[in-house]
Amino acid sequence: MSQYPPNPNNPYGQNPPDPNYDQGTAYGGPPPGQGSDPYNPYPNNPPAPGTNPNPYGPYGQNSPTPTPPPNPGYPPYDPYGQTVASQNANYNPYFTAPSAPPIQPSVPPRRGLSMRVILIAVIALVLILGGIAYGFISNNNTQQNNANATATAHANATATFNAALTATAVASNFPFSANLKLNDPLSDNSRGNGWATGNGCAFQANAYHVTDSQTNTFNPCAALNTNFTNFTFQTEALLTKGDGLGITFRGNANNNQLYRFMVFTDGSYNLVVYVDPTGTNARLLKSGNITPTPNLSNTNFIAVVARGSSLAMYFNQALVTTFTDGTYTHGQIGVTAMDITNSVEAVFTNAKVWQLS
Repeated sequence: MSQYPPNPNNPYGQNPPDPNYDQGTAYGGPPPGQGSDPYNPYPNNPPAPGTNPNPYGPYGQNSPTPTPPPNPGYPPYDPYGQTVASQNANYNPYFTAPSAPPIQPSVPPRRGLSMRVILIAVIALVLILGGIAYGFISNNNTQQNNANATATAHANATATFNAALTATAVASNFPFSANLKLNDPLSDNSRGNGWATGNGCAFQANAYHVTDSQTNTFNPCAALNTNFTNFTFQTEALLTKGDGLGITFRGNANNNQLYRFMVFTDGSYNLVVYVDPTGTNARLLKSGNITPTPNLSNTNFIAVVARGSSLAMYFNQALVTTFTDGTYTHGQIGVTAMDITNSVEAVFTNAKVWQLS
């Protein structure tokens, strides 16, 4: 043993033992049970995470470089072979590549219709449709109004024409007027016409009765409150006994002035004008016979049409005779009965007067 301690810088002296020395690493493998990593000769210093434990192999030697596999897609490299450029007949070593096409400015995408535009379009559409509908309705209403106006005009024209025809027919046929001025059933004296009562003039059994018992006389019974000028006067009459019955018109009971139209049982008739109570100054205006001879015991219509001085006599609405006389122009209407040889009684109902123009 040396008297000098070992020199740590002496390469030939004995090195102190390495407390970290692992005999297993000196010969390529760790002792049994002391680590399983064949590439870490220093098991007490684990490799850093993510690094190769031993890039040089288990003993520090470089691993052999693997030979790359052949490339089936290309031929073996020939340093003296032709290049690709020399094989291209159009190869131009001075060719200048064309410049890139100019970049077109991007077109901004078209924006969708705004709600305002849509609303305006909807309103415009509604207005257009409303205008069309209004035009259609207006045109339809105009056509309907025209049709109604045409129909109304046609109806008015028809009504006017019919009225003219009716007026013509009325004016041409008995009673020659539609203007009824008096309509008295003669059942009583309630119509205000003032029919005379007493002295053989009376209302009985819903009718107006005229009687006369003195021979060769007649009894006039007037409607004292009446006064007509141009008119048609008609009444229904029947004879229960006696010789004749008739009507009076344009009369004045206070002065015994009147026209009298009388029809007798033998079918004869006469038209007389009386100017005073005596009858001696009466004038016979017309006389004649009705054929066939009427049956006065049945109800018959007796009438007169007076226009100015023109007088026309009717029996059962058939013309009997006409005459012109201007003695009286207006006055009262009335009824009468005549006793020539027998007492007389005549019954009258439904007196009517139509005014003539």
